Amino acid sequence: MKLLTTIILSLITVIVLLTGNFYWQDRTQVNHFTSESANGKAVSNDDLIAETAHWPKQAQSDFKQALKDGKTYKIAIVGSKAMGTTKKGWAHDLKQALLHTYEHVSVSLFPYDVNSDQFIASNLYKKVADAQPNLVLFEPFILNDNGAVDPENAHQDLLTAVDSWKDAVTIIQPSYPLYQATNYPEQVSQLKKFVKAHKLVYLDHWEKWPDTNSEALKNDLKFENGEQVGPNAKGNAIWYHYVRDYFIAD
Repeated sequence: MKLLTTIILSLITVIVLLTGNFYWQDRTQVNHFTSESANGKAVSNDDLIAETAHWPKQAQSDFKQALKDGKTYKIAIVGSKAMGTTKKGWAHDLKQALLHTYEHVSVSLFPYDVNSDQFIASNLYKKVADAQPNLVLFEPFILNDNGAVDPENAHQDLLTAVDSWKDAVTIIQPSYPLYQATNYPEQVSQLKKFVKAHKLVYLDHWEKWPDTNSEALKNDLKFENGEQVGPNAKGNAIWYHYVRDYFIAD
């Protein structure tokens, strides 16, 4: 009788232990179709793909494939010093937002104080290519080109860079607007037409800024010795929110 009781108790103990173990494994199992956001909330791959709703179709497809393959999707942000630095500016803020949202991406910043011709002649565009990005957000130094590089040359420089990033989807955007500029707005208009003619994506964040002849624009720009040298904190916020809303469709 004692032996039977001992056997029954032993069986009950084993069943309890196995049941508890199976329950714990079920609770802690990681589903390869989900990840966790920065706040610990589970995010499915479908949710992540939905956030790319505004991206070019090819970029959406590439991102979806990267998730499927378990690979990191690489984004490069390239442009003039107007984008800021690795520690501040709209590009830094966009990088943090992308990393916070997707986690499956890497974001590299390439700020250069050059014009289009110098960007090509110095082979800086090849440094971007070496990073093997899947997507490039490119501000092609149009403001630095103003008065220094002929628009036709600048457009050819743009194509040279884009062609070298052939495995990436490239999105073009202008630099920040200038108050009461004369030739610059027309050069930006030409850039927009050129980009669309070559079936590239153009992000027109100027539509969120005050008109270039409006006094209100001066409140969004930084001045040094009477010269417009870049967006101020308010201008950076305008620029950032525009590109952020494009790249993260929530």
